[in-house]
Amino acid sequence: LNLNIGGHMTGKTKFSVIVAIVVLGIFGYGYLSDTNGASLVDEPAKKKSKQSEQQEPEKFVAPDFALKNIDGETVSLSDYKGKIVFINFWATWCGPCRQEVPAFVELQEEYGTDTLVILGISLDQGDLSVVPTFAKDYNINYEVLYGDGDVVGKYGGIRSIPTTFVVDREGFIRDGRVGYPGKDYFVQVINHLL
Repeated sequence: LNLNIGGHMTGKTKFSVIVAIVVLGIFGYGYLSDTNGASLVDEPAKKKSKQSEQQEPEKFVAPDFALKNIDGETVSLSDYKGKIVFINFWATWCGPCRQEVPAFVELQEEYGTDTLVILGISLDQGDLSVVPTFAKDYNINYEVLYGDGDVVGKYGGIRSIPTTFVVDREGFIRDGRVGYPGKDYFVQVINHLL
């Protein structure tokens, strides 16, 4: 996807606009009832000219953020440069989010924190004491953070959860999914980035 919307957009703004457009496009096709996962990142077209096959696809740097975790410590995306990072927007009341948590717990155990970091950004509102209770009840072994409007805006405006972005070791977003596509899908993505 190559948008040239005005000549004065920063890379961060351009990324937010692109993600927002893709997300809105997903909703336009009635994605809300689909729990298998829909891509937020363009998959290459099956038929390309030889010239386009030689071009490197445009990459987007994952916007940095600093959020409090459930222990009150500040966690930044930039703390994990050199590792594969899942940025997962979720909430305790979300059914598909509850479904994917055990898979994320298993992935964190299987790959270890030297390779994979999962940042679960809670979009719960109101009584936030439900978040650490949920994390304990579900034996969450990865960082659980409290989201805010700033991080939501940086990632294009999250309109459906769960939404997960996969960031490679160089800090580029390499995949994005709305819904829970299953553990096997995420294993493939991780192994591709190793």
